[in-house]
Amino acid sequence: MALVVVTGWDENARLLRYVPVNGGEGGGESVAEVPVGDAVEVSAECGRGPLPRVGELVVEDGGCLLDLSGPPARRCTAKRDGVAVRLTERGVSDRGVTFPAASLGLSGDEATLERVRQIGDYLLFDPPGPGPGAGAGPGCWVRPGGLPGWLAEETQRREQKTAEAALRRERKAAKAAKARKRSTDRFVNPYTFVPFPGRVVRREPAGHEWLAPGRLSGRLVVRWEFTGPVQAPDGSADGAVLRFPGSSVKGVVRSVHETMAGGCLRIVDEEFVPSYRDTASALSDDWTLAVVSTQFDGQPLTVRPATKVVWVRSGQLVAACGPGLRTGSRVDLDPPTSKTSLGRYELDEQARVSAGGDWVVLLTDTGTRQKKRKDGSPGVYFAACGHIPDSAAEAEVDEAAWRRFRQAVADAREVVQHRTPDPPPTWVPVIFPKQVIGRRKSVTGRFEPGDVLWVRRDQSGRVVELRLSAIWRHPGTGPLGERIPPHLLPCTDPASLCPSCRLFGSADTRTRDEDGRADQRAYAGHVRFGDAVSAGPVAMTAVRRAPMSAPRVGAGQFYLSYADRRPAREGRLPTREWGADPDGSQLRPVRGRKFYWHSAPGTCPPPRYEAQAHHSPKMVSDKLLAPPGTTLTQTVTFDNLDPAELGGLLAALQPDRALRPGGDPGGDGLSRLHLGGGRPLGLGSCTATVVQAQVWDAASRYGDGPPPAYAPEVFVGVFVASCPDEVTATWPALAAVLAAGTVNGAQVSYPPGADWTDRQQDLEQFDKPYTFFTVTSGMFLKNGEERPLLPLPDPTDPDQTLPINYKGHEKHRPEERWT
Repeated sequence: MALVVVTGWDENARLLRYVPVNGGEGGGESVAEVPVGDAVEVSAECGRGPLPRVGELVVEDGGCLLDLSGPPARRCTAKRDGVAVRLTERGVSDRGVTFPAASLGLSGDEATLERVRQIGDYLLFDPPGPGPGAGAGPGCWVRPGGLPGWLAEETQRREQKTAEAALRRERKAAKAAKARKRSTDRFVNPYTFVPFPGRVVRREPAGHEWLAPGRLSGRLVVRWEFTGPVQAPDGSADGAVLRFPGSSVKGVVRSVHETMAGGCLRIVDEEFVPSYRDTASALSDDWTLAVVSTQFDGQPLTVRPATKVVWVRSGQLVAACGPGLRTGSRVDLDPPTSKTSLGRYELDEQARVSAGGDWVVLLTDTGTRQKKRKDGSPGVYFAACGHIPDSAAEAEVDEAAWRRFRQAVADAREVVQHRTPDPPPTWVPVIFPKQVIGRRKSVTGRFEPGDVLWVRRDQSGRVVELRLSAIWRHPGTGPLGERIPPHLLPCTDPASLCPSCRLFGSADTRTRDEDGRADQRAYAGHVRFGDAVSAGPVAMTAVRRAPMSAPRVGAGQFYLSYADRRPAREGRLPTREWGADPDGSQLRPVRGRKFYWHSAPGTCPPPRYEAQAHHSPKMVSDKLLAPPGTTLTQTVTFDNLDPAELGGLLAALQPDRALRPGGDPGGDGLSRLHLGGGRPLGLGSCTATVVQAQVWDAASRYGDGPPPAYAPEVFVGVFVASCPDEVTATWPALAAVLAAGTVNGAQVSYPPGADWTDRQQDLEQFDKPYTFFTVTSGMFLKNGEERPLLPLPDPTDPDQTLPINYKGHEKHRPEERWT
């Protein structure tokens, strides 16, 4: 007779359902039709007690013998419980027992325990004494083919996954080999954009008054492991414990959550408008030089305009003033009476110039000056000199002129380089081509009495425009807030919050409402991040980190979405600019949320994060780098979350749980986050792993009820199901930017000014992105080759490379032409 567990008996149909024990391996549920002559006896046996029940069964030769003297069995679900398995009786969630994996016929390895739910139900009986089932183990599995069948399927599944992973690696290697063949003249931009979702679901948050039914509190212990060098926070010390503030980690996790869950753009300057350098052209006659006479808090109130402007060669000025030549120096000269072909007055090379007098000198940056003429002869630096006697009449500066100037100067290089707002001015050497001509005042965006600038006046004589040089900057149009979908603007109503604001909190950044009231509309978050700390001292390396300036949001070819990439028409703004012709009928929207690729900064020496001799000292900073493999541990606590919100938190920490469910967590596609500074330079790539978790509901936290099971797959599954299709449609792009191997890390760089093969020979030229942005900006060139706009590839594009463009080096592929 065979040992079985009888699970059911239909006396009318004479059908007996049972599961073979098979020494605990079990099997599928079978059905036997009992002959009429044996039905009465079988009914009597099944009446001994409740089913399911352990017994011995023989079905052969048209007969049926059944002995149900064994113990009753309980149908249970199985799930992982640490390194063991917990069996819980179906329909009775508070009745469970934990067994070592081996006692259930399992090996106890990580992969098996993670998928123990997939085996099926378990019939638990474990008889206390002799009789049917004694010594057979605690029970048996209910599954076709039994436990051996499931193990065989798992082996086949893992072999298939291994083969698929090998195929992916093979394809990736082939792709990398193909990329290497043409890697010398192409690069990958450090950042890309994940598209915005088409909808944000806002609703009232749970509040903090009580732990509501069905909601959870608890704590997670998270281990962060860095897969590359990481920049330590300021104040860290070599050989000491490494500590990242919880607030910085929270910002990283929230950023991923906002993208994955369809949250609002919590931090956005809705009034931001970029500024652009003017194209080289002669100024109209209504522009002149002026000297600031009065100011308030850096704003010029009145100026003394020049009656005439003459352009003078630097050699004449140096001969007159000597090494003390600077902006604001006074000279005397006899002005010419006719203009040159450039439409301006230029002093003859042999004309007299002497120190002192009523002419004021303006020296400006030499960056846009031609160091050589077309015939190969050296270029000439001309400085503008304005005739401004002390008796010159004053002119008032219009308030709108000041506001427009502040917009334009905000993106000026020296303003961006300063780390503090409104820094004190310094005197900067003016070098042309390799000799010091004199000194100019650094660009700060503020003025003092005696400062020299260009002004434009209207017919009434009022100053309506300001600039610091003849070729200056102009602000774009169409503020950032109007280029973002309205549904993504920051949450302002604490009773209607996006998923991220409900989880992490919502700050009220407004000072007062339009009616003058100061109502508080902030909402406290439900998640708290402790500091992420290393287990012991960390040996770090001191480096001079390469410059990192403010984001170039005005680089419209990267930041804006385009349907029309044609170059601008004559007299029109370059296509990339905010306010160019493609913005005519409707403002081009921002492409999405900005993310940085994971790269290999040290692959091509010297590492991209190391400063070089040609870098501006003002932009270079001293930092400490911790090595790859550094690990930190952090405690994250949460309260009053529903299962979907907890699943969203887990998915933001470990994105692969949602983006690649069922995937190999150790595969090449493992998602990574960034912690610490220097992300554009390839620093801070890391992974997060939840190594411990505790979850409570109200009954277990405040009473003696059992705690709910920590089931990350279940929580993440509920979160995934809660996300609208408009949000999950953006996940393939997010998966691509978070994955470790999407791009060739050795090709990641800001737009270079030379091929990779020339990098080590001329790092200074390689680090010049100016030419790339001008060649790809969509500007009009009357006598030159067309310059269509060149946008970034979509994040899901298998080829993320762009051509390196520099003067005399056009390498557009045919598909990159606007035609």
